[in-house]
Amino acid sequence: MAITKKEIEHVAKLARLDSSGGVFDTLSADMQSIVAMVDTLQELDLSAMEDSVDLSRKNVFRSDEVLSSFPRDKILKNAPSQEAGGVSVPKIVE
Repeated sequence: MAITKKEIEHVAKLARLDSSGGVFDTLSADMQSIVAMVDTLQELDLSAMEDSVDLSRKNVFRSDEVLSSFPRDKILKNAPSQEAGGVSVPKIVE
């Protein structure tokens, strides 16, 4: 399957890419190699392969339970600095 420059330009327009760089020839060659690789993969005989999807599995949900947490005093005891009942850290973004 050949990918034309016109098709590349159309996709670039849909993706709102800048088309003034003259890179369509390079893109066309890259896309040709990708399509060739996919064509090679489609030629493989996978009839002996088993399915890797097990449709019999179901998602197991557990009920939400409120559990006790660590006491705030024990957590803040190890903090180098505290502020308003929490750990205070230096500002890194201005």
